Amino acid sequence: MANETPSVSALNMDRGIPLGNSDDGAGRRALHVLDRLKFINKPFDSFSVTYPDTVTEVWTFTLASVTQQVATFVYTDSTKNFFVSGSIV
Repeated sequence: MANETPSVSALNMDRGIPLGNSDDGAGRRALHVLDRLKFINKPFDSFSVTYPDTVTEVWTFTLASVTQQVATFVYTDSTKNFFVSGSIV
């Protein structure tokens, strides 16, 4: 795309699909990112992630080994390209 400045940077990918493949309207490719940690509003010192099925992630945040919050994220399909819903308990 015309308005991009090339750069070289390291990025570890967990899937073999291209990033930044949607035009942002200004002639640049957009990268869509979901920052899961912005949903957490209690202090924590560790977390764990489980995957009960192919479209769901469950993040458990703990402080001194006591569960503070549990966040569930649900996607449209197993590619996890599109976030559908979620909950924080």
